[in-house]
Amino acid sequence: MTVRAHLDFLKSWIEEKIEDIAEGRTPEPDKTFAYYWEKNGAGSSHFARKDVVFECFHNFVAFSQWGNTIYNMMQKLGRSTGDPAARDWLVKTMEGDPDNAGGGAFTPLERYVMEMFRLISPNGGSISAIEETIVPRFERNGYIVSPHTSTGVDPVHWENPLEFDPTRYERVPTSQEVDEAKARQIGFAKCPFDLTSFEVKDGRKAALNNSAFGTVFGVADGKAMPVCDYAGFAPFGFGYRRCPGEQLTIQAFEDFLRKVWNDKIEFVKLNIASPEPLPIGPRTVIADNIGFTR
Repeated sequence: MTVRAHLDFLKSWIEEKIEDIAEGRTPEPDKTFAYYWEKNGAGSSHFARKDVVFECFHNFVAFSQWGNTIYNMMQKLGRSTGDPAARDWLVKTMEGDPDNAGGGAFTPLERYVMEMFRLISPNGGSISAIEETIVPRFERNGYIVSPHTSTGVDPVHWENPLEFDPTRYERVPTSQEVDEAKARQIGFAKCPFDLTSFEVKDGRKAALNNSAFGTVFGVADGKAMPVCDYAGFAPFGFGYRRCPGEQLTIQAFEDFLRKVWNDKIEFVKLNIASPEPLPIGPRTVIADNIGFTR
């Protein structure tokens, strides 16, 4: 079967599953993402059924990055392969009060995961298509890649950018703070969208807001759930091209690190001459050479 045939089959399968959710044929549909997308999109042009289908397809690709991320975290925390500062900070974080934000925007454990993502950046960049202002003489396509990894370690954005330091997120602007005045202070142009709030239609007291950079963040029961709205932190993209699964992914890896800490897991590089290559995502293959002890 060709790649195109595989993609067509996957698209048809997703469409069938979303139709089952919409028509009430799926048990406990409210445990799926698509249920809320259908409810809140309400068939409008802003988030139509085809957009729900595409987002489901995107998640199949995006979730594969979790395997790559776990591998890179194991390397960074490894007994012989890792970063001593990252290991020390994990001890300091977990022996403290990891889930207490203390009035700040992020908890200590959340800051730790964010620092991990800044340095290992599971997604190397975001691709945007370029539209030409003059019709070319022959068909061609142009793209711009916004590099996530190099942005995160650029000294323009950070002091000591290669140093593992979760405290840097105690001083960054957050999405709820970035209005037009803050954008001007930072030195970035605001995005072409106005500040707005999208009230959800699924019965919850919640809304989706955006910053002056277009970064979307949730507000539930009057409490904002902001993200770091600073160009130096871009493993999930920046502004209105930012991945909506950022907070879900950070919370998933908080749980991963809790498991590592509570079970006293240590990662070790295995002495294997020819480790098996394992495909863990599109265009991503790792060497199966890391184990763990307890």
